Amino acid sequence: MLTSTTGRLTTAAIATVAGLAVLAPAAQAVEQAPAKSAAKLTVAAYTKYLKTQKTPAAQQTLKRFLSLSRGQQTVFVKDLQDRRIYKALLGKVAAPVGKPVSITDEYNKEVRFVTKASSSVAKDKNRTATVRFTVTQEIFRIPVTSETLTVSYPTAGKGPKQAKASAKVTNVNAAIAVKPGRVTVKGFGASTSWAAVPQVKSFGKPVYKAQTVSGTKTSYKAALKNLG
Repeated sequence: MLTSTTGRLTTAAIATVAGLAVLAPAAQAVEQAPAKSAAKLTVAAYTKYLKTQKTPAAQQTLKRFLSLSRGQQTVFVKDLQDRRIYKALLGKVAAPVGKPVSITDEYNKEVRFVTKASSSVAKDKNRTATVRFTVTQEIFRIPVTSETLTVSYPTAGKGPKQAKASAKVTNVNAAIAVKPGRVTVKGFGASTSWAAVPQVKSFGKPVYKAQTVSGTKTSYKAALKNLG
């Protein structure tokens, strides 16, 4: 049975990530905002930012952003630098292995959070289970930040006793740089941390999140929550 929460996650889910104070270098490039010292992000600055990025995500976002009306573009950019919205980006799932999960939480009329989890079992001798857990912020149905934690672990045989895990962020929000911490593995579970570092003064203070996935032979649970 799967569950969801739009703004609060119970502490019973999975242990909080330790050692957030020291974040490891990013495993992949994180897009940078046009000017770190800018007071706020504008439509012109965001358009320029997207044009300078070479990633497929940025180019796709640019095309969809330009198709919005001028009023929608203004709202879009306003939402990008709203710290309260990014802090509300949370998700929680619990499901049997093999069952996909997709949950949409509406924040307001233009912002929503999409939580997705997929899981499968390979046909290898260890019957390795892989769980992929992603939480995405969308504005006018356009993804702006996605944080993913993927875990693989054996469910049979005499395979490794610990999971293998990786974390990935896709971010086209020029108001923040989202930096991943070290991925920690324990048993059949994994955790990582995310630091949203402001690139414009209007965003305010950084936001820190913890993302966790824990599996068994038959089920898994996962969560993205705020730290502190």
